[in-house]
Amino acid sequence: MAKKEHCYVILERDLGCQIESSTFSCELHFKVLDVDPSTGEPDGEVDGTDGFPEEYPLEQLEISPPDYMAKVNNLGDFRRGWEQLGTDFEVVEKFALQFRRLEEAVSGVLDFLGMQACDGTGVVQPRNEVLGPPHTLHLCGVFVGNIPVLVRAQLGMTKTEEETIGCILKIAVRSNDPDVSRTIADCIH
Repeated sequence: MAKKEHCYVILERDLGCQIESSTFSCELHFKVLDVDPSTGEPDGEVDGTDGFPEEYPLEQLEISPPDYMAKVNNLGDFRRGWEQLGTDFEVVEKFALQFRRLEEAVSGVLDFLGMQACDGTGVVQPRNEVLGPPHTLHLCGVFVGNIPVLVRAQLGMTKTEEETIGCILKIAVRSNDPDVSRTIADCIH
């Protein structure tokens, strides 16, 4: 009788190394036992001494910097936190993204960074996406090591005469660690 189970993996992180995206190959190793069809009981011992070994390849596992970010919305007032972090370790970047709608771009940025939208900025209000003002997105999270991170992003759509061609993202990342600010800004792709 098949039974669904869970498997958890704990990886130790070298605190001296920069956090980067990594991909791991995964493979499930197990023992196969014959089962008596009339009783549903295994033929042999289930302690691993009987049966024959089997392996099953699994999907690769990718761990990237957003996986080290806790989505939290309890960092207090965004504007006050933004000012308190200051500009010492701020990273400002500009990106051209291939999203065709502003809602998709907001969702994409949230996914890229693994952070929580603050102040209701995760929802795009109805407007003319191309001619309207850029959408401002406030994000917060806590990076591994209990490092608070705040992001202020502006997203605007670009258009040719015939069609919307993409999105321009202007992003500012603040934390109290310059490496963390850079790592989070580099998550945009």
